[in-house]
Amino acid sequence: MNFIAMLVYIIVQIIFIPFAIIGVIIVYYKQILVSKKLGVSQTAIEIINGRWTMHLFGMRDDVATVKLIKTLPNTSIFGLWLFLVPFYLQYKISGKNKIYPVIAPPGNEGVANILMNRTVYFDSLIGKARDGAEQFVIMGAGLDTRCYGDLRDSGMKCFELDQTTTQQFKIDHLHKADIDTSHVTFVEVDFSTDHWYQKLEAAGYDPATKTIFLWEGVTLYISEADVRNTLKEIKAHSGPGSMVIADMYALGFVTGDLFPAMKKSLALLKLTDEEFGFGIDFASDHEANLKSFLESEGAKLEDAYFIGSNTKKGIWMVVAEIVV
Repeated sequence: MNFIAMLVYIIVQIIFIPFAIIGVIIVYYKQILVSKKLGVSQTAIEIINGRWTMHLFGMRDDVATVKLIKTLPNTSIFGLWLFLVPFYLQYKISGKNKIYPVIAPPGNEGVANILMNRTVYFDSLIGKARDGAEQFVIMGAGLDTRCYGDLRDSGMKCFELDQTTTQQFKIDHLHKADIDTSHVTFVEVDFSTDHWYQKLEAAGYDPATKTIFLWEGVTLYISEADVRNTLKEIKAHSGPGSMVIADMYALGFVTGDLFPAMKKSLALLKLTDEEFGFGIDFASDHEANLKSFLESEGAKLEDAYFIGSNTKKGIWMVVAEIVV
């Protein structure tokens, strides 16, 4: 069966090369240029495209993402399918994801695995941290749909923080997708200028209770000062046992030096004002350097997935559970 699946994949992939190119062009046109025109984050589209793909390939149940993505004007399911058809046929015949998308073993992740591995690592740490938590706060929520999946019935009070344009875009399309948002409190903030904590508290957040702060895909795009200030505010305004689950990137990833082929794509981020910012030196003593940074803000590293630790490139990012 695996031989047949691979044979079908090779034949269809050869046939579909021109269609795949067209699909990529369509998706990137909508993701970059349409997002720019709408004034919303293009990286949010990249994430939801990946999570839709994970659901399609049986890697992660995410019905809310499937419903939401159908309503979005800045991505293309048709374009995604043009690229994915050969991979999907291989998966359906063999029952396994052999080529793409693939979740790599911890430490063996490459750029092609970043979204899939990062997502399952966040899911794992959130699942571990849920016990006893009463509030769930997403910092820079983008198009994340976790509050509309398993967390909906968790008993936690959910807050989503994001910039006005991106958040209103999401709310409008959640409604178009007929997704119930009654259990979620949306808080409009500009993290670069607003006192986000004050807005969060005004929206009903309780600083005395255990809270999970999800900070996914954000630190890469802000300054070190903003990262430090956010950790300070979370620590000062959260109950005992509260934690931040966040991803942080290596300096070499931020500059593009770890993956030179990526440097050209960094220029595209300027189109939507999402250039890279903060990074940590993971070239040596990665765990010690991360702990040192966190401890300088009175926080403690509880658990972490150091991505790329077994590869020649070395560690290029971490998904971490941080006690504040």
